[in-house]
Amino acid sequence: MKELWRRLRWMAHRDQFERELDEEMRHHLALKAEEQGSSEAARRQFGNVSLLKENSRSMWTWTFVEQFGQDIRYGLRAMNANRLFTAMAAVSLALGIGANTAIYSFMDAIMIRALPVQHPEQLVIVNWRAKVYPAVANSHSGSSYSEPGGGTTSPNYPYHAYEFLREHNSKFSTLFGYAGAGRLNLSVDGQAELGEATFVTGGYFEGLGVKPAAGRLIGPIDDKPGAVPVVTLAYSFWQRRFGGSPDAVGKYITINDTPFLIAGVSAPEFFGVRPASPPQVFIPVHNLGLVLINTYRDNDTRFTDDHFYWIEVMGRLKPGVTLAQAQSEAAWQFQQWVNATARNEKDRTTLPSLWLQEGGSGVDSLRRQYSKPLFILMTMVALILAIACANIANLLLARAATRRREMAVRLSLGAGRLRIMRQLLTESVLLSLCGCLLGIFVAALGIRSLTALLANGRDNFTLRAQLDWRVLLFSLVVALVTGFLFGLAPAIKGTRVDITPALKEARASDPRARKRRFGMPFGLSHVLIVSQIATSLLLVAAAGLFVRTLANLQAVDVGFNRDNVLLFNLNAAQVGYKDDALKSFYSELHRRFSAIPGVRNATMTDMPLVANWTSTTHVKIPGDTKAEGEEASTKLTQIGPKFFETMEVPILVGRPIDQRDRKGTQVTAVVNEVFAKKYFPGISPVGRHFSLGGSGGIDTEVVGVAKTARYNSLTSEVPPVVYLSYLQSTKNPPLVQMFFEIRTVGDPLALANTVRRIVHEAGPRVPVAEVTTQARQIDETIVQERTFADLCTCFGILALVMACVGLYGTMAYSVARRTSEIGIRMALGAARRRIVWMVLREVLLVSGVGLAVGSIAVWQTTQFLKSFLFGLKPNDPLTLGAAAAVLIASAIAAGYVPARRASRIDPMKALRQE
Repeated sequence: MKELWRRLRWMAHRDQFERELDEEMRHHLALKAEEQGSSEAARRQFGNVSLLKENSRSMWTWTFVEQFGQDIRYGLRAMNANRLFTAMAAVSLALGIGANTAIYSFMDAIMIRALPVQHPEQLVIVNWRAKVYPAVANSHSGSSYSEPGGGTTSPNYPYHAYEFLREHNSKFSTLFGYAGAGRLNLSVDGQAELGEATFVTGGYFEGLGVKPAAGRLIGPIDDKPGAVPVVTLAYSFWQRRFGGSPDAVGKYITINDTPFLIAGVSAPEFFGVRPASPPQVFIPVHNLGLVLINTYRDNDTRFTDDHFYWIEVMGRLKPGVTLAQAQSEAAWQFQQWVNATARNEKDRTTLPSLWLQEGGSGVDSLRRQYSKPLFILMTMVALILAIACANIANLLLARAATRRREMAVRLSLGAGRLRIMRQLLTESVLLSLCGCLLGIFVAALGIRSLTALLANGRDNFTLRAQLDWRVLLFSLVVALVTGFLFGLAPAIKGTRVDITPALKEARASDPRARKRRFGMPFGLSHVLIVSQIATSLLLVAAAGLFVRTLANLQAVDVGFNRDNVLLFNLNAAQVGYKDDALKSFYSELHRRFSAIPGVRNATMTDMPLVANWTSTTHVKIPGDTKAEGEEASTKLTQIGPKFFETMEVPILVGRPIDQRDRKGTQVTAVVNEVFAKKYFPGISPVGRHFSLGGSGGIDTEVVGVAKTARYNSLTSEVPPVVYLSYLQSTKNPPLVQMFFEIRTVGDPLALANTVRRIVHEAGPRVPVAEVTTQARQIDETIVQERTFADLCTCFGILALVMACVGLYGTMAYSVARRTSEIGIRMALGAARRRIVWMVLREVLLVSGVGLAVGSIAVWQTTQFLKSFLFGLKPNDPLTLGAAAAVLIASAIAAGYVPARRASRIDPMKALRQE
C-alpha cells in the first residue's frame, strides 16, 4: 500500500520531483568533478545522465505507464507534424473501418443480437427434419426449408404434438407455442389499418419472461375455448394509436370485424420472436377462428388434426440442462407420438425427427435470407480494409526509410529496439484510432444507405441495424488490430538499422538505392502493392459479375408493359364481405377506378405478376393417360375484365377474359403459350376443354392463348398458367383479397389519394394496402441483386482508387530515392522516353504479378457467388478480362505521373543534391 501511495504522490507532484532529480544529478556530478579534478572525466565515470534519470524514475513510478504516456504524446506530435500523411491514412482507414462496421451492424442485428427477454441463452426452438417431405403432414401452414445437404426442415407441429411435448418432458421449465396470423385488419375508433399479428399460447409471455408495460399480458386463462377474446398490444402500436395512454387497457379494438378487449401492452423493447415480422397485436391461439378467414375450411380442425402441421414451439431449458440432454429426451418423446400418427408404410418411411436449435436470437428466417449475402459483403469490406492497411504500411515503410538517421541516433543514445518498436506501433495505433473515430460517421451513413437499398421504399421493412455498444466495441477491436498489423512491418524495418553507416549517410541518399541496378528489386513495398492489385482484381471482378447480373435481370422480357401501372391491395373479406357480396364490392370499385380521369384501363387479380406469389392446381387434359397421383399441374391466376388490355399482354389466338365470363356461364380460361404447347401440342387449344382441379374438377373451356408473360419471378422458368375470371371462380380456397392494377397516362402514384378516397367511400373499414407501382414491385424481387451490384461497384471503385494511390505513392517514393541514379543516367545520355519506360516497366511488372496472383484467387473464389448470378458463369471470361484491363489501365495511369516526373529531373540539380 505504501508503494502504491508513493507512486501516486510522484504522479501528482511530478514537476517537483523532476526538479529535485535534476538537482540531485548536478550534485553528484559536482562531487565527482571534485574527486577527478575535471568535469569531463566526472561525466565519463558518472555515466549516461538520462539513463540514470530513467532508472531513478522507475523506482518512483510505473515505468510502462510513464513510457506509454510519452509514446502517446510523441505520436500525437508526429501526427500533427505530418498532417497530410495523417489525413490520408485516417481517411483510408475510416472508409475501411466504417464499411466493416456498417456490415457488421447488420450481422449483429440478424445473427448475434439476443431477444430482449430474460435469460435468452436458455431458449430453444423446436424444429423437425426429414430426408423427404413427410407423408404424415397432409396439411402444412407455416414455413419449410430445403437443407443444403438434402432434406426438409420446418418449425411447425400439430397442436396435439405441442401438447404432448409440453406435458411429457423433464428438461424444459416451460414450452409454449405461437403461429403467424399474417396482416389483419386492425380498427381503432373507426380508423382501420393492416398490421402483423401473432397467435400465442397461454404460456408465451411467461415462458419468455416478458413484463407488461401496462395492464396484463395474455395468460393460460385467456387461451381456452369460450374465453373472452382479449388481445395484448405491442408497445409501438399502443404509442402510435393510443398515444401511450393507460386508459387504452379495458377498451376494445376490432380485429377482422371481431371486437377484442385490450388486456395490456407488452414491454417497450419486445418485438416478438420473429425479427422479420414484429407483430402489432398478440392474440390467444384459441381465438384463431374469430379472426382468420376460414379459407381452407380448416379452422375447426387445427386443434384436433394430427396431420395438420401449423404451430411453432419454443422452450426454456431448466437451469443446468444442456441442449444435447434436452434434444435426447424431446426427440424420443416426439418419435413415440409421431409413430402413432402413421397410417401406412409410406407414412412410416418418411417420418420427421425432432431437433432443437438455440433460440436466444429468435426464429432464424432473417438469418436464412441474409446470412450468406452478409458474409460475402463482410468478406469484401474486410478486403477493402486490407488494401487500406497495405497502403498505410507502404507509406510507413517510406517514412521509416527517411527516419533511418533518427532511429540510428535513438539507438546510439541507448534506446532499446523493443522500446522504439513500441513507440512506432503506438503511432500506428493512434492513426487507426483516428480512422476509427471517422469510421463511426462513415458507418452511420453506410447503415442508413444500406437500409434504404434493402428496403427499396417499403414501409414494412423490418430489418433495422444500429450503432450500439457491441458494434462500437467491434469497431474499436478492428482499429486496434488494424493499427498493429499495418504498423508491425514498418516498425521492425525501422529498428533494423546499422547505426554507423546510418549516421554517416546523407539525408537524400539510400545505400540500398545505390545498390540497385537497371534490374528491379522486389522488396516488401512491392509485395504489398502486388497484394493490393490482386485483391482489387477480386473486388472489381465481383463487381463486374454483379453488375452484369443486374443488367441481365433488367433486360428480361417480362411479357407485359410494366410502366405507368398503379398497384395496390384490398382485402374486404377481413371486414365481413363474403361470396357474391365480396365480388360485387370489387366489381363496383373496378367500375369507379376505370372512370378516374387520367386512367387508361383498370383491372384486378388475386396475385400480382412478378411478385414471388404463386398458386398451383391440378389439371386433367382429355386423352391424358397419366396414372392416378401423377396429374398434370398448372399455375392459376384469378383476374378481372380488362386484365390483358391493362397489362398489355397480347392475345395470340382467341379472345381475352371480359364481361361475358360471369357466374352462371360456362367457365372459361385464357392459357399462356407454355400451357398450350405442353398440354395441346401441335393443335390450337381454343375451344377445347380441360378439367381444372384434376379429375372430377371444373370443366373449363379455353377461349384464348396469351403471349407468355413472367409469372412470379424474373429468374425462374415461366410455368404453364391458366387465367380465370374471378367472377366464375369456384376454386378452393375461395376469393379473399384482390390486387388492383390501374394503367395511367402519367405518374401512377399521383392517383393514390384518389384511390383511397374512393375505397373509403365504398367501404370505410377497408384499408388500401401495399400501394406501389408495377415497376417498383418487380424491382423489389431483385433488390438483393441490385444491392450487390451497387455495393460491389462502390467497393470495386474504392479498392481500385486505393490500389492506384498505393502504386503511385510507391513509385513516387522510388523515383525520389533514385534521383541521383536517374540524374546520372540522363547525364550519360539516356533519353527521356527510356526513363519513362524504366519506371513504367516496374509498374507493369508489379501489376502483372498482382494480376497473376489475383486471377488465381478470382478463379477459386467466384464459385461462391454462383447462386447470386443470373445469365452468366462465375468465371465469365468477358467480365474477368474487363476487370484485368481496368486494373492495367489504372496502374499505368497511376505510374505515368511519377514516370513523367522522373523524365524531367535536371541532371545537374540531382548530382548537386547527392
